Amino acid sequence: MTYTDPGAPEYEFEWQNPDQKSFDFGRVMSNTFTSLFASPKPLLIAFAIGLVLTISSATLMTSQVQGVLESSAPEDLVTSGTYLGWTIFAGIFGFLLAIWFQLVVVQTSYASMTNTEVPNNTHSRALRLTVPMFITALIYGIVCYVGILPIFIGFIFVWPGWALAGPMMVHEDKGIFSSLGASWTFAKGNKRYIFLLLLVISIIGLVIYSVTLGIGMVLTGINVMAGDPTAALNMSVGQQLLYNGIAGLGGYAMYALFASALTAAYVEIKTINGGAVSVGDVFT
Repeated sequence: MTYTDPGAPEYEFEWQNPDQKSFDFGRVMSNTFTSLFASPKPLLIAFAIGLVLTISSATLMTSQVQGVLESSAPEDLVTSGTYLGWTIFAGIFGFLLAIWFQLVVVQTSYASMTNTEVPNNTHSRALRLTVPMFITALIYGIVCYVGILPIFIGFIFVWPGWALAGPMMVHEDKGIFSSLGASWTFAKGNKRYIFLLLLVISIIGLVIYSVTLGIGMVLTGINVMAGDPTAALNMSVGQQLLYNGIAGLGGYAMYALFASALTAAYVEIKTINGGAVSVGDVFT
């Protein structure tokens, strides 16, 4: 006869319980794509604003740097203060735009996945959270980069562990550091799925962006990937607008995928834990 403790749990580990709800990777991938088209109006507004500002800043940078190219040797261009200054400005400005756009996607995709209304202040709320999220993203990126050094160990844990900081900041009103900490705790037990999700979305995003860059180079007839830093500066205004517009399309498509995927993972884990709002019976 076998004696068991009546107060002990029926299963030693949760994964042994056949009724335990688990992370459904297929559902998360499906929600990632379907939620992008569920609320087109606020998303298209954000996309249009982001694309116009991206094209404008890139074209402005090129026009400013072209003057340096005319008065100096091409090999001296990358070390000039004007080139470095405008490159840094365009990079930071583009990064802020990308974060703002992704914060909009986090809200629209969440509304779709939980059958709730998209907030009327979606764009202004995203704008308010852009700088805190920018600082959070910098910390996240630096730690992930440093984590690559010790044989990817730190990177493997930090990349998925802090990936849900954005949804945490938007939907749970977390601050810069508390969103990272909450993401780490929230992702516990599901980091392998989040890592796989990030890997798959990264591959898809890279393919999309590479294709759009290729189309841009074909249409403009200029190969900006050949290693010549002056190639983009030799474009006409029309070529710049065309290339930057196509590259922007690819970039914002990639940003949207990442934001939607991480929101889908957030909703999935929240639902598994019994905390999702108005999700309905998503497991039927």
